[in-house]
Amino acid sequence: MAMITGDTSVTREFTGNWKAVTEERVFAFSGGFPDDPGWPKKNIHTDLEFARSCGLPTRAASGAMFEGYLAELMTELFGEQWLRGGTMTLSFIATVDCGDRLLPHAVVRSKEPNGSVVRFTVDVWCENQHGTKVVVGTAQGSIE
Repeated sequence: MAMITGDTSVTREFTGNWKAVTEERVFAFSGGFPDDPGWPKKNIHTDLEFARSCGLPTRAASGAMFEGYLAELMTELFGEQWLRGGTMTLSFIATVDCGDRLLPHAVVRSKEPNGSVVRFTVDVWCENQHGTKVVVGTAQGSIE
């Protein structure tokens, strides 16, 4: 069941659940196939030395991981309607490393009724355990 309804007001804020960015999840997501020789593959997501050689201060968990955390929150807010036509535009603004925890957020910025459909625009972001935003953007979803 969707948490956003036609009565949801502009400025209403929603928060998802804390997500742990574990080394196991990062390696599974970015390390290649586990049965390949040399797993996990050395890249900016899995290898500190490789990440530093690319100018990063630490490994950088794939942004698609925390994009998924926001998509999960949008699915909770809009229900199946999100899967049928929701959109999201994101900017990744800080590095996320193994051991970080992320909390997805959304706040309603506008709502536009059109017959039996109400289209919402929400600001979305994830912040880490220190309160630093690591991804920001907007999402749009509808309810009937």
